[in-house]
Amino acid sequence: CLDRGQTLIVDLDGVVWIGRKPIEENVIALRSLISRGYRVLFLTNNSTRSRTQYVRMLRDLGIIVGIDSVITSGYLAASWLYEQKGASEVYIVGEEGLIEEAVLAHHRVLTGEEAVRSTAVLVGLDRNLTYQKLRAAARALLNGSLFIATNTDHVIPVEDGLDPGAGAIIAALEATTGRKPDFVAGKPNPWIIDLVEKRLGIPRQNLVIIGDRVDTDMKLAMDTGVRGILVLTGLTGEDVISKAIGLERLSVTGITIMRTLKDLVDRC
Repeated sequence: CLDRGQTLIVDLDGVVWIGRKPIEENVIALRSLISRGYRVLFLTNNSTRSRTQYVRMLRDLGIIVGIDSVITSGYLAASWLYEQKGASEVYIVGEEGLIEEAVLAHHRVLTGEEAVRSTAVLVGLDRNLTYQKLRAAARALLNGSLFIATNTDHVIPVEDGLDPGAGAIIAALEATTGRKPDFVAGKPNPWIIDLVEKRLGIPRQNLVIIGDRVDTDMKLAMDTGVRGILVLTGLTGEDVISKAIGLERLSVTGITIMRTLKDLVDRC
């Protein structure tokens, strides 16, 4: 079970919903945990929506949280750049959510024609990707702009399967420029936990990371010494767990495996 003083850091895609379809058992469980007084933060590698948009989506499911309880990889990328360089000129390969977070962090978003003079290129999932966007980003990177990735997830779960993730776009830019990202903002970067401790004042021993992916959610937990709960409602199913991805490793590193978050509520 959980101590009342613990804060849950919960993934969105694969835990709260898949695509636009809510995962009902997990949604009901989260509402129950919040009503019992547990603090819940939501952490997603999906930069296509802003924190404000995610707050609205969660409220539509009866999960009432404020903007300070949502952390996106777009917010993390824009925040890191501001910490390093201050307000900057950026070129963005990404969607509305990443653009909004960049503007909120006091960055100026450049057009494709202006991209070559950017301080940084921010790259996230872009389902409206064009050759022109890739070309502008590549030329900026070849000219020395910082290469900041929101995340490197190669796929993202949707209702009818898996779609290409931000990692597929980043791989194209790596192949074109011969460069790796200077910074990857999203999970499993341990910097996220440092940020939570610093900005929210929550010590890592009071955190619990809940997610559906071993390579991002549980790796973040293992790399930072935070307790992790792997739920089998998203990308990692029982068939995957039963293979050689490290069930033994997960068990010896303090990772708990649950079918859904209902299991967590039932234990508490």
